[in-house]
Amino acid sequence: MSGIANAMSTALSGLQLFEAGISTVSNNLANITTSGYSAETVNAQTQAGASGQPGAGVQPAQITRAASGFAAAQLRNANAAGAAAASQSTALTALSNALTNNGNVQAAANQFFQDISTLASNPTSTAQRQTVLSDAQTIIGSFQSAASSIGGTVAGAQETLSTGVTSVNTLLGQLATLNKGLAQSPNSPSLLDQQQAALNSLSQYLPINTIAQSNGSVIVATGGTVLLDQSGAQALAVASTSGGKLSVTAGNDKTPVTLTEADGSLGAALGNIAAGSQATQSLGTLAAIFATQVNTAQAQGLDQNGAPGKPLFSVPAPSVTPSAGNTGSAVITASIANAAALPADGGPFTLSYASGGWSAVDQSTGQSYSVSGTPPSFAGLALGISGTPANGDSFTINPAPAAATGLSLVASGTSAIAAADPYVATPGILQADGAVQNNNAGSITAGTDNVTTTPTTGAAVIPASYYGQNLQINFTSATAYTVSTTASPGTPIASGTLSGNGGNIAIAYPAGATSGQYWQLPISGAPAVGDTLTLTPGSSSSGSNAQRLASLWTAPATTTTGTLEQSFVGLSTGLGANASAAQQLATATASQVATATGNLSTVAGVNSDQQAITLTNYEQAYQAAAQAISTAHTMFESLLTAI
Repeated sequence: MSGIANAMSTALSGLQLFEAGISTVSNNLANITTSGYSAETVNAQTQAGASGQPGAGVQPAQITRAASGFAAAQLRNANAAGAAAASQSTALTALSNALTNNGNVQAAANQFFQDISTLASNPTSTAQRQTVLSDAQTIIGSFQSAASSIGGTVAGAQETLSTGVTSVNTLLGQLATLNKGLAQSPNSPSLLDQQQAALNSLSQYLPINTIAQSNGSVIVATGGTVLLDQSGAQALAVASTSGGKLSVTAGNDKTPVTLTEADGSLGAALGNIAAGSQATQSLGTLAAIFATQVNTAQAQGLDQNGAPGKPLFSVPAPSVTPSAGNTGSAVITASIANAAALPADGGPFTLSYASGGWSAVDQSTGQSYSVSGTPPSFAGLALGISGTPANGDSFTINPAPAAATGLSLVASGTSAIAAADPYVATPGILQADGAVQNNNAGSITAGTDNVTTTPTTGAAVIPASYYGQNLQINFTSATAYTVSTTASPGTPIASGTLSGNGGNIAIAYPAGATSGQYWQLPISGAPAVGDTLTLTPGSSSSGSNAQRLASLWTAPATTTTGTLEQSFVGLSTGLGANASAAQQLATATASQVATATGNLSTVAGVNSDQQAITLTNYEQAYQAAAQAISTAHTMFESLLTAI
């Protein structure tokens, strides 16, 4: 009887094992697409019988979970890189697209300067002047549209950072709960599956390192910062530095979490915010340089009413923010004194005082500048300093705060465009009726005027106090001349000579936008003693200054990157190149994620074909065990009948 009972017990243990196997296969197939799930198998081990007796069947079923720590870690690393690259691709493409369509500042500026060139050949045309003003308004709209688009991208990145930190904290909380569960049920396959899914999700936000414990729980860190241990999770938070830059911290002590732009969606968000902020700064600086250069060219000429040209554009002035830790009483103001020397990235700059002197550093590039001169200046900025600074005091100077959005048109009408040169040269003497009578015996030719900060050597330099007055050049010989006002022709105010290369008349501009500049006119010819050349303010039919204004677009050294056109093109192509590189990186990292996913699936994934084979084997074994029990039952019944 005991033999039959042992046979039934042995067959029953097999039946239970194979039933567990069938259930495991069913569970595998049901979770074939579940994130973090690893294929489970039944581990069958023989149960030894008593000494000298046959085996007692199999031990109760033990479920084991397929896993590869290395493959899982590789996938998490790929997830972090892939999520970062995808986020960067989207954001940097949006930044590049901000300078297209309505935000195409390059096309708008190009049209503006083309139409000014057309005006130069027909300066009395009211319609053409109106076209130029319309172009100016289009440029303003383009700058504002581009700035708005860039601002939207930055706002989106800030929202991504905020929601991402919230999601990370939720996942860390889930992992902390799973750690507690694994402490109660060590290496539970179900809990480990949930843990794997949470870790995979977490790796989308930032790169993580894990240290598995003997019970299956994990310690999670990013870089050198522990985010989760046996005591619980360290909550992340978004912090803002004194300069307004965002960062991520962990725990109550606000430990900084170091993230690069390639470190998951959180790192990418920080990088995208920085890229958007830099694009905003560069765009604003470009707007300030453009407006300043145009306004300066305006001031170099006369408007249609004969008055010195006033600004066409208004742009926000540079801002100066003192450091909270300053102990001195210094007050700083700043203005753009030389737009051509202002770095295209626009800073901002940190101005510091130490050892009795000032120095400045471009926060974007790290380039240092010495601060010197009267007034003190650096990088195209002039400073006004009052009060007494203390060692260690510092100020943040933004040369173009919100310049792209704050740019506006201030011209009062079409007559405000300063198309005329400050002077027109005519051989002869000015008459009472305003005409110039030419009784010269020789010849005098006026060349193409220019504006310079350094008059040509030997030029007759006229002080700014005479700017705007009618002037007369009187030749005392074939090579020597004096300059006087037509009101006092006998009182020389300057003198010069003609050489083989001719001579030059340089008239200083008054203080203002053109301070330190000179309107210079080359002269040549073969004059006779007593010949004269009269300089009168440019008339409404003069378009010489409009042509000079139009040439700003392609004039060399107008900006630190070359011409004004090159600066506009450079900003657009720079953003485009960044977007293209990000798109290529996103494609490459997506391929890496697919490869890592495949590698992990090969080790720990559910193979439906393999599961079908295993299920067939378990079903057949189950039937065999059931048959063994049936046979033993028949034998037992026969034995009872015989007795």
